[in-house]
Amino acid sequence: MTITTEAIEETKFDKLSDVQDWIQDTAGHLNRVAINGVLDSGAEFVDDEYLGDGDTMLRFNDRGMRALCRLVGFRFDQLSKLETPGLSTAVVNDLLQQNDIRERLSESEFVIDDRSMTVIGAVSGSYVSYDNARFLGDIQQFLDSVKQNEPTEFQEGYVVNTELTVRFCSTKRHGEIKGLGGAGSDLSKIGMEFHNSMVGTSSVRVNFFLHRLACANGMMVPAGKSVNRIHHSGNERTFDKRLKHRFAELLRKLDGMQEMLQTLGAMPLVPERLVSHEEVCKQLFDVIPATKRTICDGEDLEFEYSPKSTPDDKRKIKIEHDAKVVSFIPEYFGGEHCAGVFDSDYRDDATVFDLINVFTEYAKTKPPSERLAIEERSGRLAKFISDNKKKL
Repeated sequence: MTITTEAIEETKFDKLSDVQDWIQDTAGHLNRVAINGVLDSGAEFVDDEYLGDGDTMLRFNDRGMRALCRLVGFRFDQLSKLETPGLSTAVVNDLLQQNDIRERLSESEFVIDDRSMTVIGAVSGSYVSYDNARFLGDIQQFLDSVKQNEPTEFQEGYVVNTELTVRFCSTKRHGEIKGLGGAGSDLSKIGMEFHNSMVGTSSVRVNFFLHRLACANGMMVPAGKSVNRIHHSGNERTFDKRLKHRFAELLRKLDGMQEMLQTLGAMPLVPERLVSHEEVCKQLFDVIPATKRTICDGEDLEFEYSPKSTPDDKRKIKIEHDAKVVSFIPEYFGGEHCAGVFDSDYRDDATVFDLINVFTEYAKTKPPSERLAIEERSGRLAKFISDNKKKL
């Protein structure tokens, strides 16, 4: 029997009040407990599912078990492949009894949801607790302080395993695309995305957010590395200072999103040009997992090199093949709005921006965790193409 884990909570919020209600409902139910304290009480792993001493039994969700595996130095994917009943239990208990691992665990704590007694993550002892109520309050305080010059409104929010993502859009800034002779005006809201984890899976993150009005697609665009991450470490006073600085820097650079939209909207969609750039090609096929394999299987697209092929010949054959795969992406992953934009007054010809929106429209059909991941990869690709427009 493979190891058993609990389902992870995933929710989308359309109103700020719903976010606030969720925070209030969950407040006070997350506790940090020293891992070695649990083990010292006699707890052991049992039935490929529980950790406990018989009186108190803890369960794990997927993130919690992955965190434990990371701490003991054993890969979760390997553990989950074990099928013999009791074998996962034996492996975990063997690891938890080793002195070097117990020493490694001495600085770590489980994050437990006491409503279900489920381990949902693990953090280090130096991890700065930053709960979602304070996180949202700090965001609102910052946005209130700049609302005279930069008014914003709540767009949407998501929670995955208590990791909260909230998005706010400017009410006065819009990105507009008319590219390539289109008669329509294609508008996108420009805003900011804020992300917090209470379970040690990531730092506080701040990034740009785009919301396309024509189809309600969303896209997270990464801010610079010097701006977009605030680690849960250090003393609380410096954490607050770093947080406010990152918020201000993100706001200061919002205009860059308008420029990026105009760049993408002015770039004709030429698949050969995109796939000829190695990094762009890689990112294109990584936005939606198994994109290339799905299309190749569906269209029976394969290629092979002749024994006499030169390196230049091989490169040309690969570019031709990959370009053909890209040409099928709208057909395989595009939805109703995507098809409309590819054949509408918005554009005489398809642009790179239209291709990016195939991915973001597809993302809307997925659960929150997958949706956010696809929107993040879409934004990363969009920014990379815009930043490298001269090479493309």
